[in-house]
Amino acid sequence: MTITTSKGHRHPDDIIIHYNGKPISMYDIAQILLLLWKNEDTLHKPPEQGAKMSLNLINEIFQTRELTDEILKKYHMTRKNNVEELRKEE
Repeated sequence: MTITTSKGHRHPDDIIIHYNGKPISMYDIAQILLLLWKNEDTLHKPPEQGAKMSLNLINEIFQTRELTDEILKKYHMTRKNNVEELRKEE
């Protein structure tokens, strides 16, 4: 799985995010989140953390604007479970 970016058109600093070469939108991300949260609640039924833990992760990344090793450890994640490092194509 690769995530890359290219120059967007809405602002001088705008980027388009691509997943495996195809642009993705906020709508696509929202659909992915709904599927992820449904799965997390299946694995860890409420009142366990389930989807709430995923939302906490997203909120923490929003606040810090980075994905640190500390955050990965806190949410039981490893880099190998995720995407390759973000590459910029221009």
